[in-house]
Order: sequence, then structure tokens, then C-alpha cells
Amino acid sequence: MTVLLHTARALIASALFASVMSAQAPEARRVEGRVVRPAPFLAGDSLATVTVPDIWVTLHRVAPNLAGPLDSMRTDAEGRYRFTYRPSGGPDAVYFVSAVYGGIAYFTNPLRSLVTQGAEAEIAVFDTTSVAFPLTVRGRHLIVGAVDSLDERTVVEIFELSNDSTRTIITRDDPSAPPTWSFAVPASAREVKAGQGDLPADAFVQNTGRVSLFAALPPGLKQLSVSYKLPSTSFPLTVNLEAGAVVLEVLLEEVDANVTGAKIVPVEPVGLEGRQFRRFLVQDVRPGEQITVEVPGGGLTGRRLYVTVLLAASVLLMLLALLRAGARRQRPVGTTAPQLRPYVPDVPTPERLAREIADLDAAFAAQATPSDAVRVAYERRRAELADALRDELAAGATRK
Repeated sequence: MTVLLHTARALIASALFASVMSAQAPEARRVEGRVVRPAPFLAGDSLATVTVPDIWVTLHRVAPNLAGPLDSMRTDAEGRYRFTYRPSGGPDAVYFVSAVYGGIAYFTNPLRSLVTQGAEAEIAVFDTTSVAFPLTVRGRHLIVGAVDSLDERTVVEIFELSNDSTRTIITRDDPSAPPTWSFAVPASAREVKAGQGDLPADAFVQNTGRVSLFAALPPGLKQLSVSYKLPSTSFPLTVNLEAGAVVLEVLLEEVDANVTGAKIVPVEPVGLEGRQFRRFLVQDVRPGEQITVEVPGGGLTGRRLYVTVLLAASVLLMLLALLRAGARRQRPVGTTAPQLRPYVPDVPTPERLAREIADLDAAFAAQATPSDAVRVAYERRRAELADALRDELAAGATRK
């Protein structure tokens, strides 16, 4: 009797423990979708698609303390796949599914529901081409900051590029191969840097007067941005809109700054990260049109320059006298040049970093026998991206 009693108690305790653990465990999630690509024919007014069978798809998890593939499988004869998983790695973990086709990785949007299916789980893949063709600039945004202590202005340019074809544009594996896209920057630009967007920073190459993009561009919309500094002597600044734009927006921080050309007009000012900017807009800009940005103190010519030189000389003499009188009391004052960080609504940084990690994993996995140098470079870059993602997730949690 005693043995039976102990056994019953043990079974009850075991059941209670299992019940508690089951309640604490995250609920299982499911994603089921298809891999499709454009068909070589049209169905009515929309582009038809066909499924892609027998292609590897991978479920990814990216979290502050855990990152990497969770599961993988090949699509069936109808191009379908299905994964079941339990969330892990904390509430900030990001999950998505990738497929590699023609050496290019394609992704779903981040998986947010208990069950993800239909259009949300569909992965569209495309054939590739290295033949360059014009891309549509859906939006171009030019942001010019106020002059800083070094007599420079920070400029940010944001592009929304649209590949309206059914092929992914790639560059040939050749040092002399042309970029997938490029745009002009002033020859006097310095500290040219890639900013937030859909593409990794190492896809950009800057030469004097031009920024070239060496990255695969699949059909659809991609957002990219660069920032650089310009000395005041670069103004008035003439910008050649060589590719045109469906929408052109210019933001100028200085209240006396102005922009002309291409039928651009001023609209209501806008705030950006606590700073006010004059705003100018125009639609349907034709390729080759130009705009000119004028800022306070720029473009001194003729009598204005002569008067300015005289005033500057007078001020200089007074400053020399003051400096001699109080040189021992002067202390250097540290200043920081303004940094513009444009808001990118459609591409949250954690998700962009997560996709870049998955893209890197897919590229490395595609190599049958990677060299030691390639493996070291892969591990180093992946660690950098994981650290950046961890910082962004932590910052996001703080902002909440």
C-alpha cells in the first residue's frame, strides 16, 4: 500500500511538473509556403509564376545570444515547404526563411505570427543577368545640414531604386566588371559613407566624383543612402539628376538656404530628429535635369566678394588685437560636427542586419571547400554583424 501511495504521488508530481513546464514553454509556431519564380509568359495583366521544386530552404533565427539556421529542407514537387519551431533566444529574436537560387539568397519577411502562410510565407526567386539596364529612381532625397565649426556641411542622400524587370541584376566576377548601379557625388566630397538601407556597406565603392554599387539587385524596391561632407566652397552646389526621379525631395537645415531648378517648389517645413528643415518637392524629374542648392555665404563673386574681403580684413585685425591681449586665458573648445541620421521607415535595422547575416551564411554554405582565409573572413564578418545586431536589439529594448 505504501509503495502504491509513493508511486501515485510520484506520478502526480511528474504530471504537475510536466504541466508547469508545458505552460512555461513557448507555443510552437508554424510557417508553410512556396518558392516561386516568374513564368516566361503573361497571364492577363499580371505576371504569372511557376513553383520551384527541389530547392533548399532554410529557417533562420537571429537573437542577441543565439544566431544561425534552425532547420532546412528541400521543397516538394509543388515548390512547397513547411517548418515547425518553438521561439528561443529571447523575445527579441527574429525568424525568417531563405532560399538560394542562382547563387542569390532570397527571404521572407520576418515571421511574427503563430502560423505564417500564404503570401507572407512565399519566397520569390529570379533568374539573374549581368547586362546592365536602367533602374527607376522612385525617390531621391537630398538633406543638407547647417555649417559646422570646420566650415563644412553634412549631406545625406537617400535613394529608392526600383528594378522593374523579372531578373536580378548581378555583377560579373571580374575586377573590370561595371557596377550594378552608380551615381555622382561632388568631387570635393569627403568622408563618403554608406548609411542605413537594404544593402551592406561593403557593397559601395567610392571614387572621386562617383559612388558605385556592387550588389545583387532583385526585382522590387531597394533603399540605400550615403553621407558625406562638403566644404562651404562647394556651394552653390549644382546636382545633376542624371537618372531623374519619380519624386525628388530636398531638405535644407539653414533657414536662408534655397534650391532652384527642375521646377522644384517649397512646401511646409519638416522636423527631423529635433531639427527643422526647409522642404522642397517636385515630381517626375526628367533624366539630366539639374538643381542648384544655395546656402548662406556661398558663391561670393564681384562686388559682394570685394566687400566681404574688406570686412574680413577688418575683423581679422580686431581679432588679432583681442588674441594678443587674452592669449593666456584662451582654452580650446571642443565641437562636434552635426550628424544626420535619416529615418528609414520600411527597413528596421535589426531586420536588415538579420537578413545580411542570413545572406552571408547562404553564401558561405554554397562553397563546397572554402579556404582557411575565406572561413576566417566569414567568421569575422559574421561576428561583426552579430555584435551590431545585439547592440540594435538592446537599443530597441531601451527605447521601448
